[in-house]
Amino acid sequence: MQSSLECRIPAINTHRWIREIPATTTDGPKISFKLLILFLLMLYSNVAVIFKQLDAFRPVQVVAVAAIVMMLVELGTARERFRLAWPQSLVLLAFLGVAALSSFSAIYARQAFNTTADFSKVILIYLLIENTVTTEKRLRTVLLTLLIGGMIPAFGTINNYLHGILKEGTRAAWKGIFGNPNEDAYALLILIPIAAGIASISRWHVRVALWGMIGVYLLAIFLTFSRGGLLGLFAVLGLMGWKQKSFAIRAGMIAVLVGGIVVGGMFWTRKDGFKDLKEDTTVRQRFATYEAGALMFAANPLLGVGPGCSLVAYPLYVPRDAHCGCQDQLVIHNSFIQVLSELGSLGFIPWMVFLGAAMVQVRKLEKGRLAPYATCLEIALVGFLACSMAGGFAYTWWPYIIVALITATKHISDSRVVENAVQ
Repeated sequence: MQSSLECRIPAINTHRWIREIPATTTDGPKISFKLLILFLLMLYSNVAVIFKQLDAFRPVQVVAVAAIVMMLVELGTARERFRLAWPQSLVLLAFLGVAALSSFSAIYARQAFNTTADFSKVILIYLLIENTVTTEKRLRTVLLTLLIGGMIPAFGTINNYLHGILKEGTRAAWKGIFGNPNEDAYALLILIPIAAGIASISRWHVRVALWGMIGVYLLAIFLTFSRGGLLGLFAVLGLMGWKQKSFAIRAGMIAVLVGGIVVGGMFWTRKDGFKDLKEDTTVRQRFATYEAGALMFAANPLLGVGPGCSLVAYPLYVPRDAHCGCQDQLVIHNSFIQVLSELGSLGFIPWMVFLGAAMVQVRKLEKGRLAPYATCLEIALVGFLACSMAGGFAYTWWPYIIVALITATKHISDSRVVENAVQ
């Protein structure tokens, strides 16, 4: 009897050592995440453009490099793995590789290498976001940082309009990467669904503040008098309304859209409007860049004319009957044709996989616990795609930041521990 009891004891003790290992509760890299927040605020502020004496010190680049170095140090110290999501992160690296390869055969090598070098910085920040935004609280913090940072160019655009600092006589913009009215409008409109999404899960005082910020974004976008920006804005607002479950809210959103079109038409002061588009010089220029881009791709189907080189190649490829004689150097005014013409099919395929995978992934996330975040990021990405139909934005910051946040949201969703964000 005693020996029988002794035989059972080890069995009991053995089971006590068998347990399920819980998901890690670490927040991930801490210092690098704080540097990421600082970088985003500096990116929106254009601090080196405003204070030109700082330009020699490259403050934004210094913060970015410090953040990336600290991320690698913190990951190594904590023995955490470096995140690289399949497929979007890997195909994005492939896209960068094609850009580098295409630079060697580019029509203007210096322009191509400079564009590739600048774009590599975007990729590094993408990887920084993917590896540091590891909890719901951090995701919310980054989104709020984008919204707060976006107020800087929004107020700057409004201020320039009030003081008569205008482009083409009527169009407002700001400085640096927001100095082009079209890019200014597109960068601001993708913040609107993010603000609305965060407002839907926030307390009333935060909600009021966020809707006030949306009002500022809308005013700044209108003052750019960007037709592509306004069309993208209507696409964003339309999708926001469509995703509402309440019929009354959907009807209200439709009414807002119709009212916005009517009111916008009443106060539209740009000489180039939405009438007689066939005779509009800027519209004809856009179509001319499409034709030129198609011819660039036909002549260079694998690697294109080089990243950023459609600007240089335009006068060589634009058909005479399509060239209005207004400008001899134009970038392709369509992001899809821009990638196809500058990086060929070898660049176009990974870029489309990158965007397509992100869209599929974010739609799946809308069925999970992080649905409010996924929904606002999806609509923001749709805003980029809509604006991309009328602008060459393939190498700009915002689509890659949005997709990086989608990827980070997927990582958070896959974790068994989802932290409740402080609202």
